[in-house]
Amino acid sequence: MRSEASHRAFAAVTTDLPASALRLSIGGGPGRPHPSLTNLNIDLFSNVDVVGDAYALPYADASVDAIHCEAVLEHLEQPGKALQEMYRVARPGAPVYLATPFLQAYHAYPDHYQNYTLSGHNHLIERTGFSIVSSGVCVGPTYALMDLLSNYLRVCFPGGRIGRACWLAARIFARIVLPLDRILNSRSEAAVLASSVFALAVRPD
Repeated sequence: MRSEASHRAFAAVTTDLPASALRLSIGGGPGRPHPSLTNLNIDLFSNVDVVGDAYALPYADASVDAIHCEAVLEHLEQPGKALQEMYRVARPGAPVYLATPFLQAYHAYPDHYQNYTLSGHNHLIERTGFSIVSSGVCVGPTYALMDLLSNYLRVCFPGGRIGRACWLAARIFARIVLPLDRILNSRSEAAVLASSVFALAVRPD
């Protein structure tokens, strides 16, 4: 249930570049959100192409044509340092897509340090030197509400027949109401309660 704006931003780093372009996905794996992405992670998980550290990317200055970084910044104790590395390896004009949780429950892989409002996310990126091309809601408020409710039931009422029944009922209800985000995600107010936010940025020429 991602917003159309986030889909367009994602396309800027996956499909709107020549086939020969190096598109680096920082924190990629075990999934591969697009076949054109080169996945980099701290260990050799499934679908990881390059083992490396977000704080010391194994690439030369201005050598990467596009960067994808999704659901990663919340797990980094020093996200600004990782963004400085992205800025270093991105060639001038390279598009950078970042998507980060706002209203999501704690999830440690291996730890979870922070979430970001839309304005906080944008300021973090701009402080590094990137220019924001577009930004907004990635995953919307209905998903945020249903996800938090599901996690509330899972954490606060674990196990037992009643707990499982409540969790299942919440999941079924979520499937019914999630299409509301197709309407809500286009409204500016959706950022106040979004599950996650995105930004498409570029390293200036």
